[in-house]
Amino acid sequence: MMQLKHPKRGFVALVSIAAIAAGTIAVTWAEQRTDAQRSVTDHPSLFSAPPGCSSPAQSLARAKKAEEHAYFHTERYPYDPQDGIDAVGEFQEAESCYRASGLPEDATRVGRIASNLMARINVDYASSRLVLENALDAEHWALALSEIHRLLRLTEHVRDHAYVAHLSSIVGKVTIRANAAR
Repeated sequence: MMQLKHPKRGFVALVSIAAIAAGTIAVTWAEQRTDAQRSVTDHPSLFSAPPGCSSPAQSLARAKKAEEHAYFHTERYPYDPQDGIDAVGEFQEAESCYRASGLPEDATRVGRIASNLMARINVDYASSRLVLENALDAEHWALALSEIHRLLRLTEHVRDHAYVAHLSSIVGKVTIRANAAR
């Protein structure tokens, strides 16, 4: 049987390799955490400037049609977040068209509806971002995955933003971890 002249060297080499591996894992994990935390604060606005009346010559008819579509999309919001965002734009267009038609009371009414819906959607958006951050920190992968999908649906119309790209880049990793946790 062959004896090692310096058995402590082998042990030191093994411990060194283990330390390097642990350090690499820790750095990678810290980078992922930093990316996740950065993404929570750097998110796009869901709403752009309010649209004007798309058909000024027929502003009253356009106002009624936009309002009708907005109500339809509002009812669909719980099932498809993008419909809520569309509804806000349609209520805002209806507001603009009612003003162009000389109906300030109707404009104010639908303007309030648009503001309330926008506030509700922004609260849901902030809540989803917070739930995602907490789920990632607590390693609740299934919940994190659910929130990522909700946020991706909410931000469908701003896909070129870095936050949306970040969500798209982590969805695969989170899916793998969620499946492994089952």
